[in-house]
Amino acid sequence: MNWEKLRQKVLDRFYPSRQELEELETLYSDISTFIQSEYGLETFFAGSAGRETCVAGDKDIDIFVLFPEDTERSKLEDLGLEIGENVFESFDGDFEVEYAEHPYTKGEIQGHEVEVVPCVDTSPQDIRSAVDRSPHHAKWVDENLSERQKKDVVVLKSFLKSQGLYGSSLKNRGYSGYLCEVLIAYAGSFEDLVHEASRWRKDKLIDIEDHHNHLPQYLEEKFSDSSLKVVDPVDGERNVASVLTSENYAKFVYSCWRFSQNPGMNFFTEKDLDLDKFRLKQEMDDRGDFTVIELDKIDEPDDIVYPQMRKAIGRLQDILEQKDFRLYSKGFHVSSKIRIFFETSSSERNIKIKQGPKPFHDQGHVSEFTSKYDNTFIEDERICAKIEREYTHPKDLLHDFIDQNESGLKEDGIPGNVAEKLVDASFVKPMNGKDEWLKFLYKRLRLEQ
Repeated sequence: MNWEKLRQKVLDRFYPSRQELEELETLYSDISTFIQSEYGLETFFAGSAGRETCVAGDKDIDIFVLFPEDTERSKLEDLGLEIGENVFESFDGDFEVEYAEHPYTKGEIQGHEVEVVPCVDTSPQDIRSAVDRSPHHAKWVDENLSERQKKDVVVLKSFLKSQGLYGSSLKNRGYSGYLCEVLIAYAGSFEDLVHEASRWRKDKLIDIEDHHNHLPQYLEEKFSDSSLKVVDPVDGERNVASVLTSENYAKFVYSCWRFSQNPGMNFFTEKDLDLDKFRLKQEMDDRGDFTVIELDKIDEPDDIVYPQMRKAIGRLQDILEQKDFRLYSKGFHVSSKIRIFFETSSSERNIKIKQGPKPFHDQGHVSEFTSKYDNTFIEDERICAKIEREYTHPKDLLHDFIDQNESGLKEDGIPGNVAEKLVDASFVKPMNGKDEWLKFLYKRLRLEQ
């Protein structure tokens, strides 16, 4: 399909209508006027809706209340919450208090998700918190992206959403809306970005405002864990892509390559998964052992739950590997319950061969090994011993590990919120569960390909 026709087809489907944009602008204007009249404070229409880079149906309105630079933090927090509460009450909305670097109000007004966030009206060089930076991001986008490029941002977001790569929460760890805007400004268009990104290598550096001729050593160290390094146009010491995982970066590069080979609308639409339970069971029967642990859901925000779950799984993986279980895949699924799964080699033999030093080497090492193990012998020039495995099935090992109290699990490296739930966890059969769990496994085993 001709690229321009494909682009227009994507925009027809995903770019918000003029009526939708006007509804967002009108509600923002009404709330802004209320805040100005009641408190004498200016506001800023932040977020993708404020700069017309939102996808159709994303009815989020981010309102930043600009406090004078000399405002004390305690006053900013207290008055910021008061303003937010009064906004929702005056516009008949429901809200709750959320917490980032400081508290803010979030809720629904007239069918729109609204956030009222206090921040300091200051220069980019003097920001106190991440929220102080957001208005500067919006201004940079308005000054550096044309109307066509803003629409290309929507095309990029739609592309990323269909690949499961959009969103910078600690749950998704993908591409933020602001990162999408910077990438389009850098490449010039979605088409140019895709063609260039299909050839990107690891440790790609983008510095669109030329803050640095090359990254200084301290920034090399600060950005060292990131496969994609995008220097923030308004803050030369910040990586806009810091949350992005190396796996999601690789998926993006690969998706761009596939798209450049054969562009089509299928790259912008999420496929409905056709769950084949018989195929799933057959696949699991043909593979290794699946161990599934079920625990109660943790009543905390995703940005707390998901990092703690990843850390807990990493610790459980260490336990399995220390006992010589070969791990093929792992993961977790959060719904009304949390489920953790490990795919390991089939149940191991009761006897394993332990390799020791070569007899030609240090006699102390030889003596230490032979005094520790009986029935030693030579194999492939090494002193070896037959030893009995302590565990032959991963379920038994994991059961014994989690069969301790909460403080013991914490001392053993399990994060607090997970440890609290893990003490009452149970083992379940992999095929027992709701369709959303089975679909999760279906995807993890790559059966939808």
